[in-house]
Amino acid sequence: MINFKEFIYNVIGKLYIPIELSESTEKRLLHVSDTPACFYPELRMLIERLKPDYIVHTGDLVDNIKLALYPTSIYEHEKWIKRLTAILENSDAEIILALGNHDNVEIESKHFRRSRIIKKAETVEIENLSFRISHMPKGVLDEPAQYNLFGHDLTLKSGCIDNKLYFNGISYINIIGLESGECTTLCYPSGIDDARLGRHKIGL
Repeated sequence: MINFKEFIYNVIGKLYIPIELSESTEKRLLHVSDTPACFYPELRMLIERLKPDYIVHTGDLVDNIKLALYPTSIYEHEKWIKRLTAILENSDAEIILALGNHDNVEIESKHFRRSRIIKKAETVEIENLSFRISHMPKGVLDEPAQYNLFGHDLTLKSGCIDNKLYFNGISYINIIGLESGECTTLCYPSGIDDARLGRHKIGL
């Protein structure tokens, strides 16, 4: 249940990070998805505070630019990709990117030099845990693993199905403890869904 402090942070468009999460020394995986450019400053702060060992982004890296619908926005897309690259690849984390329908494999491969890029869906072993990683929900449902990370839409919710865990990166920011197996979810700041849906014209 959301607490009062988290509610205030959300209202003013800031990301609330509990202090116990910042102080944890457990190896962790950070999962986000469908990130509009207005979220990048909060993402940078989140990575600096948490220092995750792994970062998984399940696609639509600049989600305020619907590249599949407006291909002429490719130069604007690339501008924001450069900024996101600096945020992700300046961290010490291992990075996995599952490209979405509004991403561009040539541009992303050009700028993300040390990140692992998944074009559709793959099963990846991380710290002896099995992760199925895909932008589309169908990609994890076809061959589910112990942990399943995805985004794109809300047709598949986060939860447990047949003893397998599913994490939708649109609904929440997911932080998975790689030793305990415990997951903490954080709310995206207010305004993120508006930017995803094009109600704000950031980057356009």
